[in-house]
Amino acid sequence: MKAAAVATALVMLLCAAAGSAAPPPSTDIDLTAYANGALLESSTSDYGGGWQARWLTDESPTSGWATQKDAKGPFSIVISLPERSEIHALEFDNASVDGDGGTRGAKDIDVLVSDVSATAGFAPLTSVALKPGLDKQHFGLAKPGAGRWLKLVFRSNNGDPDYTELMEFRAFGKPLTTTPLPAGLSGTYRSSTYGDFHLQQNGAQLSGCYEHNGGLVQGGLEAHLMRLTWQEHDRKGPAIMVLKRDGKSFEGWWADEGSTAWNANWDLKKISDKVGACPNWNPKDASGNIMASQLAAEGRVRIYGINFDVDSDHLRPDAKPALDELLAALKTNPAWTVSIEGHTDATGGAAHNLDLSQRRANAVKAALVAAGIGAERLTTQGFGQTVPLVPNDTALGRAQNRRVEIVRK
Repeated sequence: MKAAAVATALVMLLCAAAGSAAPPPSTDIDLTAYANGALLESSTSDYGGGWQARWLTDESPTSGWATQKDAKGPFSIVISLPERSEIHALEFDNASVDGDGGTRGAKDIDVLVSDVSATAGFAPLTSVALKPGLDKQHFGLAKPGAGRWLKLVFRSNNGDPDYTELMEFRAFGKPLTTTPLPAGLSGTYRSSTYGDFHLQQNGAQLSGCYEHNGGLVQGGLEAHLMRLTWQEHDRKGPAIMVLKRDGKSFEGWWADEGSTAWNANWDLKKISDKVGACPNWNPKDASGNIMASQLAAEGRVRIYGINFDVDSDHLRPDAKPALDELLAALKTNPAWTVSIEGHTDATGGAAHNLDLSQRRANAVKAALVAAGIGAERLTTQGFGQTVPLVPNDTALGRAQNRRVEIVRK
């Protein structure tokens, strides 16, 4: 794989030696993580398959990007952030590159930032020189940068004549803006792999189907993300989809239940504002209540459409449609008694998260009781961070672990 990159040098400041800087502040997030809403915008050379530039955003040090064989540099990759953000530090992984001695690993990289677009307005942020065969090469910025697009310009590698590789790129910082939840996502989407996808949006709640193996989806919106649970005849699992900047398409990743191996091939492009139907799902009749169907069939439903204010048990207004669907399921089945479970990710202390999850479960119960469900039918339990679906060491994992679950007794 990979080629040496040669290019015009930019005058930049190398702010810290690799590995010598302190970890990013706890309030910072990985702005270039896919599960935090980052998207690949362009790459001037992509090997393809499991070596696409989009794998630089998956938070894994063992998957990454490679150039085409014998391609001539310099190479550039542009990543867009979901919000205008302040950038405090950068980090690179190179330990798992192919070849002997890490020679395919990228070495000299210029990093630029833009507030204008994915193709214009880039200004120097910093320049780094990576060591071969080393993960978490951390570079603090003496002066924070701000913008919404980051460009990596690869000027050289560690000597391989065929390919240049990088396994992971992280930009730590904090968003400076907050975009409201998008509206108007309901409709029919053309899937790159799994047939047409029919999506119905109500506030933060999402439900629908796709025309492959009896596929159903249920979930919710959080910032720029769809967090979904998908289910087919013989399998199920989570999916994370990021809304592209055009507001009409999604880049989707999915995994099988219990697996940490993500597949990046569930991309959606909107083809109609009309919500279609599948043989096993129709948004206009009772079969559209996926919560009721899952509680009846499995005794448990995982809900991602019940959102709370940050670090609070205050239900956001966009949680109402998901609560209404749960309310309808309980009213249609008056014999059911259920437990409301609150779950958090591992951000913050364990004791705080346990208390927060209990208060959130209690808030859901209070909303249902106020809507007419007998309190004797509802119990609550907060689990905090103690029952993660997957490890909490990535934004992808944390996105799955923040949830409400309803369990039928």
